[in-house]
Amino acid sequence: MQESSTTYTSLANKYRPQTFEDMVGQESISKTLQNALKSGRIAHAYLFYGPRGCGKTTTARILAKALNCTGNGNTKPTSSPCGKCAQCTEISQSADLDVLELDAASNTQVEKVREAILDTVALASTRDRFKVFILDEVHMLSTSSFNALLKTIEEPPAHVVFILATTEKHKVPATIVSRCQTFRFRPLTVDEITEHLLDLSGAENIDLTPAAAKVIAKNAGGAMRDALTLLDRAMAFCGSRIDEKLVGEMLGLTPDELIKQAVEALVQKDQNGLHHVFETLQTEGFDANSFLKDLKNTLGDLFYLSLGQASEPFDGAKQSIAGVSAGFLAQLSRKINKLIEEVKFADNVLVSAEVGLFTVMESCLDIDAFVRRLEALEKGIPSQEQGPSGPSHPSVTRTSLPEPSKTSSVRKTAPSSTTQTVAKPAAVSNFSTEEEELTKVAPALAASISNRQVWDKMLKYFEKSPFVYDVMTNCSVRFEEDEWTLLFAPGKEFYQIPAQNKLADLEKSAKEISGRTIRIKLGSSSQTASKPEVSKSKAIKNAKPAKQTVISSEEPFVNASFEKDVVATPGSLQNTPEEVQDVLEVIPGELLA
Repeated sequence: MQESSTTYTSLANKYRPQTFEDMVGQESISKTLQNALKSGRIAHAYLFYGPRGCGKTTTARILAKALNCTGNGNTKPTSSPCGKCAQCTEISQSADLDVLELDAASNTQVEKVREAILDTVALASTRDRFKVFILDEVHMLSTSSFNALLKTIEEPPAHVVFILATTEKHKVPATIVSRCQTFRFRPLTVDEITEHLLDLSGAENIDLTPAAAKVIAKNAGGAMRDALTLLDRAMAFCGSRIDEKLVGEMLGLTPDELIKQAVEALVQKDQNGLHHVFETLQTEGFDANSFLKDLKNTLGDLFYLSLGQASEPFDGAKQSIAGVSAGFLAQLSRKINKLIEEVKFADNVLVSAEVGLFTVMESCLDIDAFVRRLEALEKGIPSQEQGPSGPSHPSVTRTSLPEPSKTSSVRKTAPSSTTQTVAKPAAVSNFSTEEEELTKVAPALAASISNRQVWDKMLKYFEKSPFVYDVMTNCSVRFEEDEWTLLFAPGKEFYQIPAQNKLADLEKSAKEISGRTIRIKLGSSSQTASKPEVSKSKAIKNAKPAKQTVISSEEPFVNASFEKDVVATPGSLQNTPEEVQDVLEVIPGELLA
C-alpha cells in the first residue's frame, strides 16, 4: 500500500505576494516602483526599511522578478512580472544564480562580504538581465564591512542592483543611506489585516468569524506575517470553525468582562472590586503579565475614545468612563506601563501586579474633572454625573477618596481603604449633603489655587531680582484670602530683614498680577523665640548713623537698623579713649577689647 505524503506549507509562504498588485497596505511603494520600471528610471541601490513582517523582502523579490522577467515576450524590465518564466520561478524559490539573497546578520565580517559580493559584483550575470543583491537585516553589518561596501554601492556596474532591507534604519551609516533610494514600509492597520485574513479563510475553506479575525489582527502588531502565523496556529487549535472565544483562549487573552471590571475599579477607586479581579485571575489561571498588557492597551483605547477618536474596546465602555477626563486615562495607562516592567521578573507576579495596581489606583487623581465640578458649583450648576454606581442602583459602594464619576465630598485626610455600603435613599441624601459641603469649600479652594498661581507668577517676575527671589524661595507662605504670611524655618531667620524691606515691592507685584490688594506680612515661627530687650549705652542709643549711599535698589541691608542687635554693657565706655567714643557715636557698634 502506497502512502501519500504532502509537504506542509505555512500560510505566510503559501500566500506570499508574487506581484506588486498582490501587496497589502504598501500601495504607494508599489505604485512608485511600477512607474519607475515603466519609465526605465531604475536606481542602482534601494533601501527598504520598516517593522517586521510588512513586506520588505517580498517587495525586493518582486522587484528582482520585474527586472529580469522574460515571460510574455519581455525584452526589458516590466512592471508586471509573469510569474511563470524561469527567472520568476527561480527567484520565488530563491534559486536564481544571478539574484543573491544574503542575510547580513550571518555575514557581518569583511571577508564574508568580500567573498559574497565584492569579488563577484564585477562579473557579468550568468543568464539574467540584472545581477541583484538582496541584503536582509543590513544594519547588522560591521563598520568595516560597510566601509568595504561603500564604494561598490556608490558606483556599481551597470548590470548590478543592490536592494538593502532593514528594520533599524538609524543603524545604517548615513553614507550608505544617502546613496540609496529609500522606501519606508509602514505597519499594516487592523482593518487591512482583518480583511486579508477573511479573504484567505475563504480560500482555505475555514469558517473564520470577523470578530476572531479582528482579534488576530490586533495581536499581530501591524505585521501580516505574524497575523498569518497566528491564523495557522488558530487552525490547528480550533479546526475549521474559528471564533473570537477560541482565539482568546488560544492567545491567553483576558476576557473583556474582566478588563471592564478592572477599568471600573480603577476609575471608581473600588478596592474590593479590584481585589475581586485578581481573585478571578488566580482562579481561572490567567497570566498576570498578559492581564496588565491588555489593561494598558484598553486604557489607551479608552483614552482615544474619550477624545472621540476611536470605538468602544468593550460593551458599555462609554458608561464605564463617564465623567472621566482623557488626562486621567492617559495617566493610568502610563503608570501601568511602568508597572509591567517592574513585575516582569518578580518571583510572585500575581501578588506584585495586584500591589502595584493598588498603588497606581491610589496615586492617580482626576484633577481636571474635580476642577470642572468646582467651577460648575461656583456657577450654581448642579452636578449631574453620578457614574455607574449612582442612585439608579439599589446600593452604592462609597470610598473615602473623591471619585471622578460621581459627586463626592472634599476631605483633607489621607485616603482610607475602608468602604461603606449605603442604601439608595441614604445615597441620595449623601450626594445632596456633599454638594452643600463642596459649595462651602469651593470658594476657599479656588482662592487657594488662585493665590498659588499669583505666587508662581511673582516668582517668575522676580527671577532677575536676586535678593527678592532668594527670600521668596527660602520661605513658606500661608494664604488667607487677601492676606499672606511669610514664614521662615529655623536657621533662615536672617532672611526676615531683607524680606521686611521688600514687603512693599511684593505687595505691589501681587496687586499688578492679581488685580486685587493683598497684604503681605512676616509671621513668627514656633521654633523661633523672640529676643529679650537689652539695655544699651547712652552713646549707642543717641547715635545717629551716617547717611548711607544706596548702591543698588536690590541691596538687602541698606535700610536696615542694627541697633537692637547691639549689646552694650553699662560702663563699658568709661575707660574708652575719646577718639574711640567719637567714632562709636558715628558708627554704632560694640567695643570688644
